[in-house]
Amino acid sequence: MQPILAFTNRVAPPWEMAVLQKLGGQIADCWARAEEAERRASEATDLAVRADHERAAKSWRHLARSYEFVESLERFLLDAERAKAAHARGRAICCPYCGRGMRLLGIEHELDSRDVFSIECIGCGHLEVIGAPTR
Repeated sequence: MQPILAFTNRVAPPWEMAVLQKLGGQIADCWARAEEAERRASEATDLAVRADHERAAKSWRHLARSYEFVESLERFLLDAERAKAAHARGRAICCPYCGRGMRLLGIEHELDSRDVFSIECIGCGHLEVIGAPTR
C-alpha cells in the first residue's frame, strides 16, 4: 500500500517515503564470515596466522553488530515517523459551521513568505482561507 499525501489523492513517489534498508543478507554474511575466520583461527598452527584470523573474526562480528544497530535505528525512526504521521492525520480541520471535515481546494504562495490554503467543507460547502508562514 502506497501512502497518500495529506489533502490530496496523490500517491507519494518513492523518494518521499521512508524505506527500511534490507540488511538481513549483509548481517548473515558477516556472521558467516566471522564463523569462518574463527574456524580458521582454531585450525591455524602458526600463532601470527591464528591472531590474524581472530582479528578478522572480531572485525566481522563488529560489522554484523553495526549493521544490526543501523537496522534497529532505521526501524525505530520509521516507526516514529509513522506515529507522527498518524497523529497529524488525527488533527483534521473541521468546518466551524457543521463540524464535518474540510478538503483542500488549492495553495497559493504570497510574496510575504506565506502560503494561503483554500479549503472547503465536504458537508455544507463552507469556504475558508487560511494563511500560514512558509519555512
